[in-house]
Amino acid sequence: MSARFKSNIFEKEKGVTLLQIAEELEKLVSKLNNNKTDLNQAVGQLKSILLSIYRIINENEKVSIRIESNEEQLKKKVKELEEEIKKEKKETDSVKDEKSKDTSKDVSQEAKVELNLNNNVVNLNKEELINNLKLEQYNFTNSCNNLIYYQNKEGQKNNVFNNTGYVQKTETYKNGNRYEGQFRNGLREGKGTMYYNNGFSYEGDWKNGVRDGIGVYYLSKDKDKGDRYEGEFKNGQADGKGASYYSNGDKYEGFYKNWNKNGKGTYYYNNGDKYIGEFLDDKAQGKGAYYYKNGNKYEGDFKNDVPNGKGVYYYNCGEFKGDKYEGDHKNWNKDGKGYYYYKNGDVYDGEFKNDVKEGKGIVYYKNGDREMGNYLNDKKVGKHVKLSANGKVTQKNY
Repeated sequence: MSARFKSNIFEKEKGVTLLQIAEELEKLVSKLNNNKTDLNQAVGQLKSILLSIYRIINENEKVSIRIESNEEQLKKKVKELEEEIKKEKKETDSVKDEKSKDTSKDVSQEAKVELNLNNNVVNLNKEELINNLKLEQYNFTNSCNNLIYYQNKEGQKNNVFNNTGYVQKTETYKNGNRYEGQFRNGLREGKGTMYYNNGFSYEGDWKNGVRDGIGVYYLSKDKDKGDRYEGEFKNGQADGKGASYYSNGDKYEGFYKNWNKNGKGTYYYNNGDKYIGEFLDDKAQGKGAYYYKNGNKYEGDFKNDVPNGKGVYYYNCGEFKGDKYEGDHKNWNKDGKGYYYYKNGDVYDGEFKNDVKEGKGIVYYKNGDREMGNYLNDKKVGKHVKLSANGKVTQKNY
C-alpha cells in the first residue's frame, strides 16, 4: 500500500502484522483529532483497507501488506508484543493450580485487539497475529479507486478487494468463456468483462451473475469493426435505453426490450436516410417518420418495418418537388384511397395501386373544373366526364 500521506512511521517496505498497522492507525487518528488536519479521508481509506485485509485473513490466507515503516520501530513493536504474550501466559500458568481445568482460561487466547473499522468492530487474537498471521506471502498495492490488488510471489495480480466486499478475479468456464472482473458472494457482480467462446464480449455491470446495468456488448472479436450495443441491460438482456452500431455504418438509438428495438427510437441508415418513431419486436411499427437523404419525407403508420396504413408523403426534390400525397400506403407504395396534391394547385381524389393511380378518381383543377373517370397504371381509361366551372359538361373516351 503506497501511503498517500506523509508520516515518519511509514518509510520502508516491510512485512508486518495487522496489530502493528492498527497501532499506527490509532496514533494517526489521535493526531488528526488533536490537530484537526485534512487527513481524515486518507485515514478512512486506510481503515477500509484494513477491513478488507482482515477478510482475507479470516479466509485463512497468509498475506502481506506493503507498508512504508521504520524497520527498527517495527522490530521493537513485535518484540514488545511477544514479551506481553509471554507475560500473559506466565500469569495464566501461575493461577492454573488455583482453578479447575473446566474453568481455567488461557489469558493469551482472551487477549483481543479491537479495531474500529468503518463502524465494524473486528476482534483479532494477538498470539495469532504474531505467530500465524505475519504477512509474508503477498504484496498489496493501493489504487486510485480504493481497490486493493494483491500479487503472488511471481508478481501476478490475482484478486482485488475493496471496502464493499467485492473481489476481483478471473474465471474460465468449461464452455470456453472467460470472465475478468468483480465478484460478490460467489457471483459475478459489479464491473467485469466476459469473453465468449464465439468471439463476442461484454464489458460493464453485473448483478447476481448476469449482465445488469450499463454495458457494451461486442458482436465481433474485432471491437472496432464489428457490431456492438451500448446501453442498459436487465437480467442478462439488452433492456432499456441503448444504442447499436453496425459494421455497415447503420446506427440505432432508442429503447430495447429483450435485445429487440422496442419503444421510441431513431435508426440512421448508412445512405443518409433515417427513421424516427416507434418500434416493436425489432421493427419499425406504429407511428413514425422516414426522412430521405434527398429531402423527401414520409409521416404516418409503419408495420413490419415499412410504411403501412395512413400517412403523408412529401416530395421535396426533383420534378415532383412541392407535391404531396395523403392517404393509404402499403409496403412503401401509395395503395388504397388517397389524395394527391400537385404543386400547381390541382388535386386528385381517388384510388391508388402499387404507387400509381388505378381505379376510380376525381381531379379537382385549380380553375374550378372537375373531371371524373377511371385510371389504369396512372393513365386515364374509358369514359371521362368533365364539369367546367361555368357548368359546361363534356365527355371523352380514353
